[in-house]
Amino acid sequence: MSAQQRDAATDAEERPFLARQIPFLRLSRYQANFVCEGVGTFVFLLTISLAEMNCGILAIDGKGHTRNLAPIAEGFMLCVLVFMFGYISGGHFNPAVTFAVVLIHGLRLEEAMSYWVAQVVGGFIGAGLGILINGTTRHLPAPQVVQNTAEYIVSAFIAEAVFTLFLVTVVLHVAYSQQRNNHYYGLAIGMCLLASQYAVGGVSGGAFNPAVATGLQLTKFIAAGYATQLMYLWLYWAAPALGAVGAAFLFQLTHPVPKDDAEEAQQQRVVKDLYSNMN
Repeated sequence: MSAQQRDAATDAEERPFLARQIPFLRLSRYQANFVCEGVGTFVFLLTISLAEMNCGILAIDGKGHTRNLAPIAEGFMLCVLVFMFGYISGGHFNPAVTFAVVLIHGLRLEEAMSYWVAQVVGGFIGAGLGILINGTTRHLPAPQVVQNTAEYIVSAFIAEAVFTLFLVTVVLHVAYSQQRNNHYYGLAIGMCLLASQYAVGGVSGGAFNPAVATGLQLTKFIAAGYATQLMYLWLYWAAPALGAVGAAFLFQLTHPVPKDDAEEAQQQRVVKDLYSNMN
């Protein structure tokens, strides 16, 4: 048996049982990334939808004190999903994260476009299924500005942009830097989301993710007829995009060319200049 035949046999043995029996179940890397991003965002939005409707506001005692416990479920679910799919697609589940990865040349634009489609579609389906499971639109979440005034719109924009910058910066530093082989990247990302939602959730809704805002806002419009929140859909795309640009810039700023590589490049330029002068 040749080396090529042995490799093919080993590959066949390592494939899952169903993939061996049904060849077309074997996805390409591109298809696997698309599926993972879609399924991950679907589960994330399903969790957000149900958590916000069922434990978004809980009475703690008879004195009117309430607590929002939904961010805990959302933060831990994101943590789980990043650990589950991160080694395949990167575990973005957020168009802003994907945009930042493109800016640092970690992903090609054509791949990023498929990520964005998967994220938005998966998020919309997840939010819709949350309504079906809950059986009511009571406390249906949809991030929006508290009041339609310039002051509140600016506050919400700044909150979404700054905390998206924080979230994306965490993703880049734990998953795309020299420490990317660490064992805590999912926890760091999930806890950053949890803290960010508690910090500014009352200001902007705490989306930090265009797929989350789009899925929840469209679902609320279709299921309950509320269109007010759609007025701010632009904000929940523009602010995270700005935050992603800032995160990518900060990442590049703090990751200069290694000294050895810079010196080698300089030496190559010197040799090239000498050779040019000799000729």
